[in-house]
Amino acid sequence: MRHFKTLLFHELKLAFHSWNTWATAGLFLTLMGTIYWFALLECSRSPQPWTPVEGTFKLFWLPLLCILPLLTMRSFSEERRAGTLSSLLTTPASIAAIVWAKFLAAWITWVTLWLGFIPFTLLVNLRLGSVNEQRLSDPSVLIGALSFIFMSGLLHVAIGILCSCLTRSSALAALLTFITLLGLTAAGGALESLPIESWTWLGWLREPAAHLRTFGHLQDFAAGVIDSRPLVLYITGNLLCLGLAVLAVEGQE
Repeated sequence: MRHFKTLLFHELKLAFHSWNTWATAGLFLTLMGTIYWFALLECSRSPQPWTPVEGTFKLFWLPLLCILPLLTMRSFSEERRAGTLSSLLTTPASIAAIVWAKFLAAWITWVTLWLGFIPFTLLVNLRLGSVNEQRLSDPSVLIGALSFIFMSGLLHVAIGILCSCLTRSSALAALLTFITLLGLTAAGGALESLPIESWTWLGWLREPAAHLRTFGHLQDFAAGVIDSRPLVLYITGNLLCLGLAVLAVEGQE
């Protein structure tokens, strides 16, 4: 446990002192601020069935696909490229501790970026909202949507860590993460669009479609509906990806 804490603090220090992290944070806040701004403009032009916060989080897949790979791509690939991974593996810390430390450092960074979006909503509500009107900041939807981001991030960040274990190239690791996250995010919608009810032989896809409906999970969390199925999906997916990452690093010893 002592080695794990040391590794985690070391990884967090590296992350928050890295220009790559700060550049990624700037890109993330610019992207989210722009999306929120256009959502506000759309709502100001004509009444919409959604609030600006809801409209912003509907596009959560943009930072997921464009920003998250930048946070995880250097985790192991940079260590392998620089030749420092072998030295790291000779320390008293176990491989599992190393993998979990890098994962938690990336996940905490991902959570911190999303927490940085909250001041946007508070500032807009302060300048444009009224005392009894909180639709601009929409705190219940904001808390629910962020809870979904944090929970699903357990799996999404773990995927990025696993992809980084498989190659020496940070760019290739980012590309692998992008493709995997794109497939995972689109899988639920693609399965739901199939004529499962009409084609009997597709009936077995009904259950996977119900579990992989990422956008449905976001809507449920934002509405305050907590289903155990997405929790099981993201937690077990996280453990599977990190377990495979440990095996991948062990194979490189």
